[in-house]
Amino acid sequence: MIKTTLGDYIITKRKQLKISSRKLALLCDITPAYLNDIENNKRIPSFEVLNRIASHLNLHEEEIYQIFDLAATGRKGKVSYDISEYIMSNAKLRQCIRRAIKNNDDSIWDKVLK
Repeated sequence: MIKTTLGDYIITKRKQLKISSRKLALLCDITPAYLNDIENNKRIPSFEVLNRIASHLNLHEEEIYQIFDLAATGRKGKVSYDISEYIMSNAKLRQCIRRAIKNNDDSIWDKVLK
């Protein structure tokens, strides 16, 4: 299985839409140099910039989740933006996660997924 990076994913989607990197940068209100750094995996964009990129690439929900995960992978040890926002807005969820960590018990997630 080939491992995709955030930059590779953005380049592929951008080329499918026949949008130049300069045009995408302008649409996203970022500099072409900044987009170049993102596409070359030298920088990880903020949540806001990532959302603008996703919007202008016309990504559907699952693809948006994928770029959030790819961005998190590039941030080493970080959680996807959408997940961290949700976790931090929900005290009960944080409590459940900490309990699962403390007890080293992932079985609670099987119940949640059902």
